[in-house]
Amino acid sequence: MYNRMICFLINSFLCLLYKKEFVDYMKIRNVRTLQQKRLTDILSKNKSCEYGKKYDFSKIGSIEEFQKKVPLTIYEDYKPYIEKIKKGEKGILTAEDVLLLELSSGSTSASKLIPYTNALKEEFQKGIRPWLYDLYSGYKGIKWGNSYWSVTPAVTKNEYTEGCIPIGFEDDKEYFGTLEKKLLDVIFAVPSDVVKADNIEEFYYKTALGLLKCRNLTLISVWNPSFLILLLNYMEKNAEVLATDISVKNRKRAVEVRGCLKEKAFEKLWKNLKVISCWSDGNAKAYADKLKEIFPHSVIQPKGLLATEGFVSFPMLEAGGAVLSIKSHFFEFEAVDDSRIYLADELEKGKEYSVILTTSGGFYRYRLKDIIQVTGFMEKKPVIKFLGKQDKVSDLFGEKLNETFIKVTIERMGVETGFFMLAPEKNRYVLYIQAEKTALAEGLEAALRENFHYDYCRKLGQLKPLKVFLLTGNPEEEYLEECVSRGQRLGDIKPVALHLQGGWDKVFKGDYL
Repeated sequence: MYNRMICFLINSFLCLLYKKEFVDYMKIRNVRTLQQKRLTDILSKNKSCEYGKKYDFSKIGSIEEFQKKVPLTIYEDYKPYIEKIKKGEKGILTAEDVLLLELSSGSTSASKLIPYTNALKEEFQKGIRPWLYDLYSGYKGIKWGNSYWSVTPAVTKNEYTEGCIPIGFEDDKEYFGTLEKKLLDVIFAVPSDVVKADNIEEFYYKTALGLLKCRNLTLISVWNPSFLILLLNYMEKNAEVLATDISVKNRKRAVEVRGCLKEKAFEKLWKNLKVISCWSDGNAKAYADKLKEIFPHSVIQPKGLLATEGFVSFPMLEAGGAVLSIKSHFFEFEAVDDSRIYLADELEKGKEYSVILTTSGGFYRYRLKDIIQVTGFMEKKPVIKFLGKQDKVSDLFGEKLNETFIKVTIERMGVETGFFMLAPEKNRYVLYIQAEKTALAEGLEAALRENFHYDYCRKLGQLKPLKVFLLTGNPEEEYLEECVSRGQRLGDIKPVALHLQGGWDKVFKGDYL
């Protein structure tokens, strides 16, 4: 009872801290006016930096002028500036000092270093706070329990640039304020020092032990839903060791844990679990659906769209989806169908767009390359859904295979659940899949040849026919471990339908059909 009261008091206090941000967001009626103000503030604060002087930020007085003077950008455009920041030079992309360079996901290209400033941190909090207020206020009973927020294990030592700029967060809680971090430490089910684990095995053990010790868990927040599934599998495989360690201080809980894990009754481990927050769109949907089967009495809340470069959207109960975080950054959108640029107040329901960000971290008109679809509006504020990456294209010989096309094609053939991934292997593509389909290779090959460029490469003999690799092990676990060994952070790893690198037949257990 003491623990429940502590959790309730801390969660209630945090809600009070976040209420103003929530109320302010709900009051927004004129999206254009607010977005104009966000742009003006960003340009005004950074007019004296090198990038601001180059594009005359001080002389820009409207959105139209901004779009005429400042070009659309991609990460490669910022590399020369980031090299200067790495050397310790100031006033390059922002007038404000850079706190650190955060590593982005390396799933589609080499890891990128994203400048992170105090102002950018505040922009992230403009989305985090109203989401958390809505979450804790909207689900009855969630305030009375502990939370688990996944962290990324720091299996490598802290790194610094030649100019002594830190690389990467020490802890994912850095997205929160100082006071929040201290309070959250009290109610977290898993101690924060798990981030300092020396290896992945130790990280899994400490995380699983912390979760199993906690009977009063009401919220689980992870990024990749498959990560939580792997944690549950780890608990099952190591049930006796974990239960024995729990019995040192709590024999009754140890008996509960043994029984639940033996029956695979994971929902009985945490009877008060109200919400699981995780990616549920795009390639993560199949794993989120699996979590719903495992925890039928808990709500699976799809996360909004959050990138290392910026905070795009967050879920709200009233919206029935994720709303655009219009107080965070200045947004533009490139329509998928006609490539025209639209503002946040010009979006149309049902249409698909690519997100463009201008933030206080020093990225201006930055192509995030995330494709979203507008599913509706909440009092003129767009409600959006993440569809996939725009730039996820494999192009060995000019075939230009896009991930969205691959995912839709495979699902159209009846494969909607379980692990599947297409990847290049020398002069052909390999489909890695769990479900054996006798005609799958032939059918998928025919579907891929509907793509003109792929068909042309096949006719020329540059590409050989597709092969199918039948998976017999635990591909989710094998995939995560391999991605970590290739240099990705655990918290950045996303489920993919198309991987741009080969060699997976040496990673996955199984064999070619």
